[in-house]
Amino acid sequence: FTIIPHTFPYPVAKHALLGMTKALGLEYAGQGVRVNALAPGYVRTQKAVEYWNSFPDPVAAEAETMKLHPGGRIASPEEIAKAALFMVSDECPFMNATCLTVDGGMSVLHHP
Repeated sequence: FTIIPHTFPYPVAKHALLGMTKALGLEYAGQGVRVNALAPGYVRTQKAVEYWNSFPDPVAAEAETMKLHPGGRIASPEEIAKAALFMVSDECPFMNATCLTVDGGMSVLHHP
């Protein structure tokens, strides 16, 4: 994931969670326990809507967020839920000690 300047505690916490995911995934792999993390990008939640509504022009604020994403949109909660269900399903039984990024490609897009 990328680091946003001036948000010191946030990337520290994320790195800690990713480290814990890897460490626990290795620790319990021999017992058949998989430990993975899910890293969603922007999701259309009530918190996101409230954030956009905090601007003088909420529509413009939302449009700016959409422009950050290659597909010009953000995820629905249902899309993130589908990724989580996939991770815990029998469809990926060998996935362990890793993080699945579900952000529509935003994390690989260069933002000047």
